[in-house]
Amino acid sequence: MSDDTRPETILYLLRCQGLTYADIDRRFDLAAGSARKAVRYPMRAGELAIAEVLGRAPRDLWPSRYNANGERKRPQPRTLYTHPVRLRRPAKPTPTGEAGQRQKDTAA
Repeated sequence: MSDDTRPETILYLLRCQGLTYADIDRRFDLAAGSARKAVRYPMRAGELAIAEVLGRAPRDLWPSRYNANGERKRPQPRTLYTHPVRLRRPAKPTPTGEAGQRQKDTAA
């Protein structure tokens, strides 16, 4: 298990300061979504911006992305780029009570 700071914790710390990820993107002139993505995936510019706003070193927030001496790992470990498993929502039932497309009652 990774010792990285949980994304929810980082968002909480930002909101305590009245900030959002979009605010960080604008303040540091980053592409839209960079700060949000940096919380889950290695993105150097976003990591540095978030760390500066929180007053911490990036290696303290994401130790899995840095060596023991504080230098950023190159290349980043493949496991940092894996997407979390997302469950699909069940299909909404149709008026007939079955999931899927509704069929006409009579043939055309």
